[in-house]
Amino acid sequence: MSESAILIKSLPSINLVDISIVIVGIIIGNIVFNNFEKHLPIYRRILKLFIVLLVLITVGVFLGRIFFYGLLLLTTIGQIILHTWYFPKHGINGLTAEPYEEYLDLIEKMKNKKKGNRTRPQ
Repeated sequence: MSESAILIKSLPSINLVDISIVIVGIIIGNIVFNNFEKHLPIYRRILKLFIVLLVLITVGVFLGRIFFYGLLLLTTIGQIILHTWYFPKHGINGLTAEPYEEYLDLIEKMKNKKKGNRTRPQ
């Protein structure tokens, strides 16, 4: 990897230590929060992890270390909000995803809202 970011030459690029930090974080996150994705096939979980890692590396190489850690910080804050506030607000344990059926219902509702499949009152 180069010394500076490709698009913003004044910023330092990421290195293998930065990538290793992300990989260790992903491993720890998967161990702690495995219950939240046990309904997905293993290939989809692994594919998602590679996509996240690829996006972070791309940001780090092109925009620099500051943007790399900024994006990592934003996604981490989002995860913290999701697991400590949003899930408990809906009666789901933020660490264990219990009750699991309610968790599955909640994420299904979230997906339907994103797709615009809201049911409208008549």
